[in-house]
Amino acid sequence: MKPATRAPGRRRVDLDRVGPWIATIGLFAILWLVVSTTLYAPWWGVVLHLVVLACFAVRLARRAPVAPSSTVWIPVIALLAWVAVNAVGVGLLGWRL
Repeated sequence: MKPATRAPGRRRVDLDRVGPWIATIGLFAILWLVVSTTLYAPWWGVVLHLVVLACFAVRLARRAPVAPSSTVWIPVIALLAWVAVNAVGVGLLGWRL
């Protein structure tokens, strides 16, 4: 059997090399969402968001040397955490949208 070949001009992304960079860009996008919460969240809510985001940044820094290809999931989980903090803030703590 002949191994499958890729079509000419098609490249695979080497996540071991670029995965941490993709994750860093994703966390900067989440940072933009965190800063935008100043429109409806109190100052301590924004600080809470920043603390949660800092935890994900530390997780990225620790995970990148060990398993760089799996770091692309960190911004996805950070986005879910941002949604969860907003849901708790709006639903239980009275933040106004």
